[in-house]
Amino acid sequence: MRFLMLHGGGTNNQIKIFELQTAAIRYELGSQHSFEFVEGPIPGFQASGIESLVRPEDNFFVYYDRDSAGSISKAVDDLQSYLEHDGPFDAILAFSQGCGLAATWCYQAQQMNQVPVKGIVFFSGEPAHSLVGLSRGEIRDLDPHSEEGILRIPTVHVWGTKDVTNPERNKLLYGQCNAANRGRVILHTGAHELPGSGMEKAVQEIVQSIRRLVGRK
Repeated sequence: MRFLMLHGGGTNNQIKIFELQTAAIRYELGSQHSFEFVEGPIPGFQASGIESLVRPEDNFFVYYDRDSAGSISKAVDDLQSYLEHDGPFDAILAFSQGCGLAATWCYQAQQMNQVPVKGIVFFSGEPAHSLVGLSRGEIRDLDPHSEEGILRIPTVHVWGTKDVTNPERNKLLYGQCNAANRGRVILHTGAHELPGSGMEKAVQEIVQSIRRLVGRK
């Protein structure tokens, strides 16, 4: 299987932060899979919680300026272009801001009836933005009860019981997804992070869910 990996805002690929954050999960999935890590193009501030992984001279990046509707729309279009030129991928694994990007992109792809992945795994996810809002220069969360509808693609949702960055955002993203296609929520004992080798039970549950996700037709 081939996975597209979208990091959280304020990290980078220079020292492979997202590779380190997902190491335990990727190890359990097995070496027969490939993982494509895509770095955000916009300079940003360092994310919290990664101090032990970085150097003073490192730069950090985001996929979009969360205060700019134009920036968000461009990021969604850029992701679409990337998938067209560098795909196909079986699934997307996304963390934090990467989830907001993946979810918003997926809503747009649904409108064109062209969703080229089997599912998305959301870790500590930001919810999708309203496409109608973005087209009007407005930034607001997509309302699953509006005419825009819900995210129909199969999904997996993972977050930590100690995530205090904005725990309601995880639940909002979960509510934006079709109840028939979303897996149960996998909770781990950490905060705004991906479970690692010290959270073996959660890692195993995530890997099993990913295997079920990509095994769907």
